Amino acid sequence: MKVRFWGVRGSIPVPGPETRGMGGNTPCIEVTAGGESIIFDAGSGIRPLGDRMLKDGKPVRASIFFTHVHHDHVQGWPFFTPAFVPTNAFKVYGENKDGMGIKDQLSGIMIPPWFPVPMSIMRAHMEFNDVAAGDQVKLSPTVTVIVGRLNHQNGALGYRVESVEKGKKRVYTHITDTNHTNEPDQNVIDLVRDCDAFTYDSMYTPEEWEKKKDWGHSTWLEATKIAKLAKAKRLILWHHEPNHSDKMMKKILEDARKEFKRTFLSYEGLDLAF
Repeated sequence: MKVRFWGVRGSIPVPGPETRGMGGNTPCIEVTAGGESIIFDAGSGIRPLGDRMLKDGKPVRASIFFTHVHHDHVQGWPFFTPAFVPTNAFKVYGENKDGMGIKDQLSGIMIPPWFPVPMSIMRAHMEFNDVAAGDQVKLSPTVTVIVGRLNHQNGALGYRVESVEKGKKRVYTHITDTNHTNEPDQNVIDLVRDCDAFTYDSMYTPEEWEKKKDWGHSTWLEATKIAKLAKAKRLILWHHEPNHSDKMMKKILEDARKEFKRTFLSYEGLDLAF
């Protein structure tokens, strides 16, 4: 199983000298497991991912899972070039919101006056699927994606990828926007339990979170607590606050490793294999 990071920021893209090391693109992660190509979210990071997918000239096949459709998680969708190529095919998954399926939600960001062309201009074969917490999506006989609930405004989903490779199970868990409380979130622990690696919404420092408790996000410290409770092998901090510079992120990593040694800091271009 391989995980590659194409966008690691939350809220808004932040290009510039102070964020060059970590990168300024918003959420997009690519997972390769058991021969399946899986994409989580379509922030601005999906644009360079799309460019890379087209380089070898072969038809592109992938499953795209949306955690939710807040701007930072979909703003790259209209610029995902492989979606405009007729020979490509994508299975798209996301949560139904108040009777609106994921297809209609994505179509809604590509209508005037917010965008000049409709989603129908995308000529790739698209199969849209609504999913909910508790669902298990079988991508192949050896790869399953388990859906869980996160605590975020308007709702969000977390995903656990289980892949049997060479007789061994590999697990990656994707935890994005979620607001912790005084008690550990059992939904998150269940998704993370015994995984090889998990990403976690580490938007704030504990001090920042005290001032933004209801903003829908969590901290690096809570991430380390989850890692220990769930007996995860690796923790990857991500969904970085736009105002956190590279220098600050390195300090956060140092602090986090004092709590959980096998902590990594996500940055654009980071590749993990396990």
